[in-house]
Amino acid sequence: MAVNRSSAVRTDLPFLSRRVKPRAAAPVAPQAAPAPQAAPAPRTTPAPAAAAPRTSAPAARPATPAPAPGSLSLSPPPRQQPAPSVSPSLSLGLSPNAEAASSRAAAPAASRPTSSSRAAEPVRAEPLHNRLFPAPGMGELRSLDRQNPVVRLTPMESAVGSLVVAGTVRAVWEGPGYSTGSVSAGEFRPEDLDGVMVQAPGNRPLVGYEDDLALIPLRHVRMLRRALFFPKPKQPMSVGVYNGKSVTIPAQAGHRSYYALSVIRVDDVLELRAEELPYGMEFKAIWEAFGFTMTTRLPYQGR
Repeated sequence: MAVNRSSAVRTDLPFLSRRVKPRAAAPVAPQAAPAPQAAPAPRTTPAPAAAAPRTSAPAARPATPAPAPGSLSLSPPPRQQPAPSVSPSLSLGLSPNAEAASSRAAAPAASRPTSSSRAAEPVRAEPLHNRLFPAPGMGELRSLDRQNPVVRLTPMESAVGSLVVAGTVRAVWEGPGYSTGSVSAGEFRPEDLDGVMVQAPGNRPLVGYEDDLALIPLRHVRMLRRALFFPKPKQPMSVGVYNGKSVTIPAQAGHRSYYALSVIRVDDVLELRAEELPYGMEFKAIWEAFGFTMTTRLPYQGR
């Protein structure tokens, strides 16, 4: 039996068809990347000489075109410019070394307090009695003499109650406005008054007597500048304060001398001093030697 092996396609039998076996696609050779074209150089117009800046900026580099997507680029990656550093100080065109030096100098100045902050702080002055030379207080000494002539009261002892001086025969004082006066012990008599009497608030004398006791009302101690007390002949004096502390001034200092008591106000405290005096001096001569000048009383003018 003969078989038709002809490879030609028969057209007389339309109901017959022949499948064509697909062929493998030929490999496509990779296309070469187009060579980068150099950008044309920018045209530069020379600037006039008057408008030329003092410092010339470097010329801008031509921009390199970005490679096409999917293509291989053999050119180096573009160099990125570093971000400019921000300086806290104002640059005035100084060199880097000069700017660094100015920044170091500004750092300590910022940490120091300003003059306005120092002015806002209240300044408290130290009390004057804290800056005085050391002195014993009431209760540390039993008597005042040549070896221990000074005793100093505390601010509390100088402001509470009354300073009481016993064994005196006459008192001298200096008050506000340097007004001075002197009075003898006992009941007040106008003929015994030298100078003027200083009245404290409450109608009390700044220095006065109740019987034989000399009194200084310490509530108004700031009105007092100083006082001087003379002892009775050959008798000691004693000084006491509100808390019961006291000190004694001996009746005799030497063979021909005795002690007077000096009371001096230093800021808010009182100092008691034993002053050695010779016998035979009048009271007026003594207080003048201590700088007391009696205030002249004006004559009564009436109404």
